[in-house]
Amino acid sequence: MTSRKVNQLLAPPDKHKKLTTIAEKKLPALDGRTWLRYSISIWDDLNKTAEERSYNHPAMFPQALTDRLITIFYRGKKGYVVDPFLGSGSTVCSAYSFGIPSVGFEIVPQYIELAEKRLALIKGEPDCYPQLILDDARRITDYLRPGSIGLCITSPPYWNILRQRRSADGKPIRNYGNEKQDIGSIENYQQFLESLSSVFQGVYSCLIPGGYCLVNVMDIRKKNRFFPLHIDLSHVMENIGFLLDDIIIWDRRQEYNNLRPLGYPYVFRVNKIHEYIMIYQKKA
Repeated sequence: MTSRKVNQLLAPPDKHKKLTTIAEKKLPALDGRTWLRYSISIWDDLNKTAEERSYNHPAMFPQALTDRLITIFYRGKKGYVVDPFLGSGSTVCSAYSFGIPSVGFEIVPQYIELAEKRLALIKGEPDCYPQLILDDARRITDYLRPGSIGLCITSPPYWNILRQRRSADGKPIRNYGNEKQDIGSIENYQQFLESLSSVFQGVYSCLIPGGYCLVNVMDIRKKNRFFPLHIDLSHVMENIGFLLDDIIIWDRRQEYNNLRPLGYPYVFRVNKIHEYIMIYQKKA
């Protein structure tokens, strides 16, 4: 653990100065051709690098995705780029490469170490090195002030789905860990949604007016029951005050190279090879 962490659970968070608003950051303008390509509602051109595929994380998304999202949605904004579920660190790596200060929350120390390993490969501005916080994201307001978040990009735990074998291609179980505060280990679906609500309420209170919160999720099937997480999450977010601005479908079929005819020949089941980028916005 390095001195760059805001909190190492060595003292209560109220002993640490809250992070405040930062100056506006300008990004290069998108040309018309790129704007058009990014505006297509299905993205099927985002692949993990060989190095990213080698990382020991069960559900990482590629930096190519977070690069694109920052390029689109941070434009003309100010404040930190924040990821309440840091994971492998793709969001903060992208922000660091763009010279934008960022903050990531994580409860598993080994994933903070993985993010540090990735950050060490980026030649970024020292003043923009991410704040990596080893703490529960439900305490986000202990660290961030209102109006200090310019953009939130995150992929929350997919409930406890990672504790079962992937149905589409039978890949083995790979869960996030055994931390007691792990939202992904909650057995009850409604309680899982309530915990997500606690996290995003904190994000909403710290997000600048007009700022975006981008959430990567996928729907879930557990035996005979289907859970439309992207729909249920939207109800949660709207109750907080977010507006659902749009949805992008992330086509990941290139990562599923051993698909099986699920349920054949008795019950037809859909092979889910896509995820959603849910685009929420705080009212200006």
